[in-house]
Amino acid sequence: MATIPERYSPTFADPSADVVLQSLEGTLYRVHNFILRNTSGFFRTMLSLPQPIETKLPYEIPVGEKDVVMERVLRMMCGLEIPRWSSFDEVEATLELIEKWDAPGPLSVIRTAIASPLFASDPLRVYVLTSHFAWEEETRDVLAHTLKLQLFSGEHDEMLCRLSSRSLLHLLSYHNRCKTKFKEALDGTDLFAAGNEEPRECGCGKRRDNYPWRILKAKLLAEFELRPLGDNILIDMSGWPESAACWRAKCMCGNLYYDQVSTVANIKESIKNAIDPAVSM
Repeated sequence: MATIPERYSPTFADPSADVVLQSLEGTLYRVHNFILRNTSGFFRTMLSLPQPIETKLPYEIPVGEKDVVMERVLRMMCGLEIPRWSSFDEVEATLELIEKWDAPGPLSVIRTAIASPLFASDPLRVYVLTSHFAWEEETRDVLAHTLKLQLFSGEHDEMLCRLSSRSLLHLLSYHNRCKTKFKEALDGTDLFAAGNEEPRECGCGKRRDNYPWRILKAKLLAEFELRPLGDNILIDMSGWPESAACWRAKCMCGNLYYDQVSTVANIKESIKNAIDPAVSM
């Protein structure tokens, strides 16, 4: 059995392959010419250029890329199994090389995996990628997840600076529209007529004082401002003094001003509608 020279990658050492790529670390990768041409615009152009008469096969091309990234991209281009991602940094380095080599196949592999837990853990970083590659569906899906971040806390400045002005405006406008829609819902009479209709009278004819609802509404808006995803509100509000006072509020005749069950359900519905990218964009 023929031995593989130490400088060759064991995965890419086929002696019949007519192109040899050399990594930054000096590792050699034998790849068939037709694979590189068919999967990469970069190599299609390079290998189509006239070669000097004295050039012999296999072509030797130093590409100056690190082994860990280069081998992963070559595996994608050749339809081979790829190892699991170890970090988001590795994903970004791979995408950088994929874009440099103009390799749509590997790019589609990462696009289909963009919803995996590794990516979901950092929604703003995902948004940077999806907006850069103009992946509309993935950008829309990740937008709602960015609502759990306080964008102006200083923690996310580095990622925000990586966005184009258009993508940054798109992100900030979405966050602002979510807050505006939630406020409009809480101020409206469609879902919260009991607290917002004026004048509002109890069944006994006495005028209702909606002060408890206004205080709870202010609390809801303040919490939504801090975390526009709104996922903590329905969990935390059961312990708020503002909500307890609202559910206790009643007329002198004994009638409760607000139905707790329907009001909480309407708050939940308002949050859902406010953060839905399909509705808010």
